[in-house]
Amino acid sequence: MSKISIADQPIQSVELEGRIIPRLKLPGAENPDRLGTGGYAVSLAEFIRSCETPMTIGIQGEWGSGKTSLLNMIREDIEEAERTHYKSVIKGSEEYKTIWVNTWEHSLMRTPEECLLSIIEEIIEEIAEVDGNYKTAERAKKALAGLAQGALKVGAGMAFGSGGYQVADELLAPAAVNKIKMLRQSLEAIVESVVSRDHNKVKRFIVFIDDLDRLEPSIAVLVLELLKNVFTIPNCVFVLAIDYQVVVKGLKGKFGEQTEENEWEFRAFFDKIIQLPFMMPMATYDLKNYITSHLLDIQYFQPSEKFFLEDGRLTRVVSLTLGHNPRSMKRLLNALSLIKLHNRDAMKETITRQLVFALVCCQISLPRVYELLLREPDFSQWDSDFVDRMTGGPEENLEVTQALNRAMQVNEDDFDEEWEQVLFKIVWRKGWDRNRLPESSRLLSEIKDKILAKENDEDFSTHMVSALKMTAVTAVVSTDEGIFSRQSDQIENTEALDRNRFWQRFSKAMTGSDCAFDPNENAIRRTHTSGYLSRNAKSNSLQGLAFVMSTRPAAMLKISSAPSEPEEAYKLFSFLKLNRKVIEAVTESKVSFKIGEERSNQVVNISPHMVTNCQGTLDLPENEAISDKVFEWLKVTQPKLEARLSKLIDEEFDLDAFATEIVIDPGSVPSGTTETTQ
Repeated sequence: MSKISIADQPIQSVELEGRIIPRLKLPGAENPDRLGTGGYAVSLAEFIRSCETPMTIGIQGEWGSGKTSLLNMIREDIEEAERTHYKSVIKGSEEYKTIWVNTWEHSLMRTPEECLLSIIEEIIEEIAEVDGNYKTAERAKKALAGLAQGALKVGAGMAFGSGGYQVADELLAPAAVNKIKMLRQSLEAIVESVVSRDHNKVKRFIVFIDDLDRLEPSIAVLVLELLKNVFTIPNCVFVLAIDYQVVVKGLKGKFGEQTEENEWEFRAFFDKIIQLPFMMPMATYDLKNYITSHLLDIQYFQPSEKFFLEDGRLTRVVSLTLGHNPRSMKRLLNALSLIKLHNRDAMKETITRQLVFALVCCQISLPRVYELLLREPDFSQWDSDFVDRMTGGPEENLEVTQALNRAMQVNEDDFDEEWEQVLFKIVWRKGWDRNRLPESSRLLSEIKDKILAKENDEDFSTHMVSALKMTAVTAVVSTDEGIFSRQSDQIENTEALDRNRFWQRFSKAMTGSDCAFDPNENAIRRTHTSGYLSRNAKSNSLQGLAFVMSTRPAAMLKISSAPSEPEEAYKLFSFLKLNRKVIEAVTESKVSFKIGEERSNQVVNISPHMVTNCQGTLDLPENEAISDKVFEWLKVTQPKLEARLSKLIDEEFDLDAFATEIVIDPGSVPSGTTETTQ
């Protein structure tokens, strides 16, 4: 049966040398291990069964490289293996207790310290479950409770990334050493009681720790360090899935930015925890088999067209873009399937399917280059005018010229044509993925010289435009400029054009204001045509607030509730209402409130005097003089407003204690003036 999609799920079974593990076999999958990592899984499983303990193995690889699939295959091989002992058959699942910990699930809706303690608690419970009687387990849980008391003093409301090292200091401080030692001794006692008991077949505990690289890096590092301090226990093997670069990022707070001089410190930390590192063998993945089999599965190519897959053309495209990352390849295959379903007639042409294949690869791996193609599809005609349009100025630049000359000396074939040099200049001046420039040039050359080699100039352009229109639906836009660059493609009426010009002027006016509306802090799309613009302030104190700029004079500036608990938002805005005089003093404007316990959105309206007599919306050309005054006022007022509200909330507002009592800022309101919540 044919497929139309590829699920992004880790492998849960493996066929190796004619043996398929049946318990988790995927339906309809004759051999889910199409990348050829099953042999490594068998070898690692054998090592885990036989190695000295305690032992920690680090499965390293970038996001989407297949670490979870490898862990699944190792676990399957360990659990499903059988051996004969005195005429009886013993399964691996009886001799080896495997424990699977998904750290990402523990992190959801928890503070860093709660996440860490939850991970430890799960491992303790899994080990204790095998013990039979829970007398020894109680000691471990008491030790964990003592450790928790110290950790939770750090603050239950701490956000991820903001206090990882505070948590680490608390959990790993000298005062906590005895508690960790007690916890480790308790766990040792449990494990020893299990493996030494005659009627118990379990001889080894194997703990798989997955998804560490989905945590905030400093928290991932802390998990590693705690595991090292707590679980260095005989008869235990830990298998960790981790990206070394996550460790590097997580240690920046401790060692600073990684340099040649301090690299040994990062390595020493990693080596202290990991006794056996294993790097995912992405370079040896059977890329050709993986691509060919899946493209045939989704019927993107027919078996009769297999020569297009076997001549290495499509494999070269993948190598230049996606590399060997399975997750990216699954996204590619799903995008191709959708595009083919929606463009059945156009995709009957083999040349179109090859071109779409290359462009989706570009879209996923080289999105900036893909956006350049959307702006000017016929890249063979790129010239100096295109450089000027893309970079906003003349192309003469000494730094770029010198960099291009060096690149041509090293990779002359990649930058010998004018369009290739244009690509280099744009990418270099924009500061995009400069290290990917050779691959970008080679990919476009593959399209030009192989896929569209026989097309004349007119057909070349026609094919590119057609294929780009088909592939644009699966693009992920990551810039402030949208997918299509020409305003005429995005803005089709006078009203939208007026709004767009208004926001372009607004963006220019607010640049450098160091507030929520500063485009340097929160980029504003060049094609923005909405009647309002909402931005959150960067201050932690203002996380419950959103600032909204509108083209309507009556609601020109608003403070709105950001997504949060309704009760919390109501209390916060009730507090702001009690301090209305403060807001009016800072903004020198009339302020009104729309708040209530039943409202889904709490609002403060601020109306400056210069819009009082404005006729129509601020984006109308005849109101340009007024909007200029508004911009000038806002650039001065907004930073002051954010600073004053931040200070007020920090010093006066207590969410748990707040009811309806009056909180007035001294000095901003005449003596004796008060206001109550309505």
